[in-house]
Amino acid sequence: MVFLVMVAVAVAVAWGLKLAWDSGAAVVNTLTLVAFPYIALFIFLIGSIYRYINRGFQVSSLSSEFLERKKLFWGSQPFHYGLMWLFFGHLTAFLFPRSVLAWNGEPVRLLILEMSAFAFGLATLLGLVLLIRRRLGSRKVMMVTNRMDMLVYVVLLVQILSGLIVAVANNWGTSWFASAITPYMRSIFAFNPDVAAVSALPWTVKMHMFSAFFIIAIIPFTRFIHFLVAPIDYIWRGYQVVIWNWSRKAIRSSGSYFPGKKGMNH
Repeated sequence: MVFLVMVAVAVAVAWGLKLAWDSGAAVVNTLTLVAFPYIALFIFLIGSIYRYINRGFQVSSLSSEFLERKKLFWGSQPFHYGLMWLFFGHLTAFLFPRSVLAWNGEPVRLLILEMSAFAFGLATLLGLVLLIRRRLGSRKVMMVTNRMDMLVYVVLLVQILSGLIVAVANNWGTSWFASAITPYMRSIFAFNPDVAAVSALPWTVKMHMFSAFFIIAIIPFTRFIHFLVAPIDYIWRGYQVVIWNWSRKAIRSSGSYFPGKKGMNH
């Protein structure tokens, strides 16, 4: 019920923003494309620092894998791999817009890039739907689910669906992203916001950007926080050797609270 209510609220908010953007009022673009991004970034920065310092042990994804593993695997694989490629694709267009435009100069390469991005978007949507079905369909997983988890699912649905709609309704997004949205994003980070180009874009594009900043704002209060503590150091750290110091058969019938040999680390 909470999930359905949040979906209804998201639809109402999206429709209200559409009407506001279609009105062409400059104040609407200023509030949603200038003020809101800075508010979101401020909340993200302050909230993340506070949670890491004061609630460091809660900075994790709070995994429910031990409650249900099979459905989690089939949902998380397409979701995470699709999301990863989409993220780095957007990042590439932000960092190297001229290279992206040069690549798109050949129609075949443009089609390959557009079709690949759309395929990854579909994979992400499929994974998300499977994850939502898993969480709502398992009583054990629902026991460790809170309202913020539901909010995460709803916002991700808005973000992914709006991106897919943009890909279908507004073709060649990889090109106009590099030429219109990249300058806007750079102006935001340079504290000199310029919304002249993005103000003329369709409302679905604005919704996609708005939901992206909303995701940034809620990172400190959701499972998204685990993005900030990804175990990157696992790549270069040394191997950990695990040695079993007891017999698996003997431990099952042992009456001791501390079976096995005494550990060497004290």
